[in-house]
Amino acid sequence: MAEVVLITGCSTGIGRDMANELTRLGFTVVATARKPDTMENLRADLRLPLDVTDPKSVERAVAKTMQKYDRIDVLINNAGFGSRGMVEEIPMETVQAVYDVNVFGVLRMIHSVAPIMRRQGSGRIINISSIAGRVVTPVNGVYSSTKFALEALSDALRWELAPFGVFVVLIEPGVINTHFSGTFQKQGVSNEQITRSPYKHLYEKIANLSARMRTSGSGPEVVTRTALKAITSAQPKARYLAGVNLPSRLLLLLRDHIWEPVASRIFKFQMEDSNANNDQI
Repeated sequence: MAEVVLITGCSTGIGRDMANELTRLGFTVVATARKPDTMENLRADLRLPLDVTDPKSVERAVAKTMQKYDRIDVLINNAGFGSRGMVEEIPMETVQAVYDVNVFGVLRMIHSVAPIMRRQGSGRIINISSIAGRVVTPVNGVYSSTKFALEALSDALRWELAPFGVFVVLIEPGVINTHFSGTFQKQGVSNEQITRSPYKHLYEKIANLSARMRTSGSGPEVVTRTALKAITSAQPKARYLAGVNLPSRLLLLLRDHIWEPVASRIFKFQMEDSNANNDQI
């Protein structure tokens, strides 16, 4: 039987592209999404509802997969939730929601699937992180913090599961043009709140920078190709970049030495403008 690949977050974007392409290549794909109707036209061997924030939903999806195939060879933790907002301003309910999907949701999947892979003596857990898990910018602090957490958990899990024949891999996409990148800008602090924010000018600077970056963004297929490498390599790497351009790669290489001074220049805004905003609040 072909390898069984369980993917979370298949309604749109990266997860959807992975499910379609891996099915085409002959893998046995179990595609999941919080809203099953979003997967009606998706190519997959099995489509299941799965809300990673609901432990019972996770248990049901994994149990149904095991009932049908009696194994899970690859788990791709792709489901994710983005938000924008300065750390001071982002609502706590948004922070909790982002963590519930991006960190606790991944942990729920791992808690359910890792024991199966240990018993099998083989398996691969592929966690979709982000370049934001390596480099932080204003406005994206909460989202980045979830990806930093995912990086740490993945590194620990890699060492813990290695003796059992289970590989743990991180994929770190750059700017990927998907539905996620659009909704990301709408979550967290509202446009109305931004107009009254003492950080208004920094929000505008980040928004302009993000818009320019999206014009050179990649499609989800670059992440799918990277995931295929992680699945098929005899010795997969600990982490793979996907859709990250050369300047970003150089920044990652040198970030410990140059990121702070460079970021300070990029994100600097006129304090007198900020003070004027404060006077109006």
